[in-house]
Amino acid sequence: MLLHRVITALILAPLILWGVVNLSYQNFSMIWALIIAICAWEWSDLSGVKSIIGRLAFVLVVMAGLMPFLYATEIIQAIASYVQETWDDNDVKVSILKMSQAVDWFGVPAVVFWLGAAVVIKKRGSDLLKAAPSRRMRLLTGWFLLVTAWVFFYRLRVHHGTDTVIILLLLIWAADIAAYFVGKAFGKEKLSPHISPGKTVAGMFGALGAAVVIGLIVGSYNDFYSTARLDFILLSLVTVHLSIYGDLGVSLAKRWRGVKDSGKLLPGHGGALDRLDSLIAATPVFYTGIVLMYFGIPK
Repeated sequence: MLLHRVITALILAPLILWGVVNLSYQNFSMIWALIIAICAWEWSDLSGVKSIIGRLAFVLVVMAGLMPFLYATEIIQAIASYVQETWDDNDVKVSILKMSQAVDWFGVPAVVFWLGAAVVIKKRGSDLLKAAPSRRMRLLTGWFLLVTAWVFFYRLRVHHGTDTVIILLLLIWAADIAAYFVGKAFGKEKLSPHISPGKTVAGMFGALGAAVVIGLIVGSYNDFYSTARLDFILLSLVTVHLSIYGDLGVSLAKRWRGVKDSGKLLPGHGGALDRLDSLIAATPVFYTGIVLMYFGIPK
């Protein structure tokens, strides 16, 4: 199993990094949308949708949810350019330009969701197994989480550059590797035994330690001043911590469905959701933190 995981990771990681660096914005958005569509297909099964038509319908609904966000900034900026050419009212121009940043704050509900999910899973993990939400609620939740994951991973690439996307990926990958090996070596106390028996408290601290290391390296590489460096380390810790609960959240959905993996797409890894569960939770958290670091709270 470990060998399969390593081989799959060694093949996929370079391809992912190549795509992040070399694909145009349009192609990047399309490939990421295709990956989200696969996740939506798997999530519909975890939610209890059995018919192919029903699962395809959910995929289409998720894809439809991406469209307004794909073109929102471009439309607002086009309006702002038109206003700039035809109107002289500076207040109107500024107001319209600020609208182009409004999409960023769609990440706040996602951050609140994952913070709440972390608390509930931590406090009531065993109870959650006995009280699965309705199929409709699971589908609605999946739609929201998949759409926000697509929106903010895409916007991270477009508005903050390939380096920032790579930093997020390195955070998640380093945390995953550290959690695995530290958990294997020192893990005795289970983090959430009823939901995911393989995860340990030691593994969680290993992941958080990796987050601090990545945060220090990035802060030094970017020559952040001390406060910004501490901010980035804190953001790295929060991102990785909530990514762990993204993993647990998908594990909980699998327990409700009574399956071990979300799919069979990736040898040794399971389905797309099995590999992207941490990233789905981490992306809106990381993106919102980056916006706050660089731009502050909007007024």
